[in-house]
Amino acid sequence: MTITKNPMAKQTSGSLHLTKKVDYGLLLLATLSKKKKGEQISLNEIAKENSIPHSFLQKIANQLQKDGMIKTERGKYGGSSLAKPANKITIKAVIESLDGPIAITPCSCANCAPCKRAKICEIKAGLQKFNEEIKKFFLSKTLDKFIS
Repeated sequence: MTITKNPMAKQTSGSLHLTKKVDYGLLLLATLSKKKKGEQISLNEIAKENSIPHSFLQKIANQLQKDGMIKTERGKYGGSSLAKPANKITIKAVIESLDGPIAITPCSCANCAPCKRAKICEIKAGLQKFNEEIKKFFLSKTLDKFIS
């Protein structure tokens, strides 16, 4: 989930969207989830099949590995695989691993700088409630249900 840094920037979709990083991360995880337990696939193969820049996919894989979602092995027979079952990986965990906390507005983010209008804002509570509902929704969706 991302917040557009430049409010005047033209977007091709609505303001509430998943970034390419999350999109490709979910694609990577979905591809890995289709493999048999212990079977590995190279990131290069995934990148070629999906027309994703290998270096970008590598950065995504590194972050997902750091957060315990995938594991990789180097070498001739190496590759990547899921580090835990697909039903244990939430979409919320993927989004937050790759993009940080889910926040539809800066005031919805617990770690963001406080808004100058926070004390007088009439919609802050509503936005924060909506943000919590979105987080709960993504927490309730696991990778296995996402790709089925």
